[in-house]
Amino acid sequence: MAFGLFLPSALLAQDEAPAEAAARPDSFFPQPPLSPGGAFLRSLVVPGWGQAELGHQTRGALYFFIEAFAIFMVARTKIRLDQAKANEPYNPSLVDSRDQQLEDWAAIAVFTALFSGADAWVSVQLHGFDERTRLGPEGVALGLAFKLPLGP
Repeated sequence: MAFGLFLPSALLAQDEAPAEAAARPDSFFPQPPLSPGGAFLRSLVVPGWGQAELGHQTRGALYFFIEAFAIFMVARTKIRLDQAKANEPYNPSLVDSRDQQLEDWAAIAVFTALFSGADAWVSVQLHGFDERTRLGPEGVALGLAFKLPLGP
């Protein structure tokens, strides 16, 4: 009999929310036009695509042109490497130099694609941050300046 006194009663704070309230999207935070993974994959395939979809066309164009230039330089260096290998007399230091240049440009191309994808992923995560916080470039409370003496 005394055991029945210690049974918990229904707790009102643990009631489930109505289904329509749980399914309603949050109206305070603007929803990004694509998912973080989708933005990452788009910018991995074509650097700058994810940024352009989010409304950052200038940054997207910058990534695209850096990637296009790196791919152009990979192709150009490959042609020059093949020419160096076909030259008579064979110059091993020139071939090694061209081979190193090819590796460097390929690394820059891969890095740019990965960095563009990571930037698109972060841009989706921060989508609407300035509207939510009402902070913009003009609302920065801290400034930093320095002077560099160039003359006597």
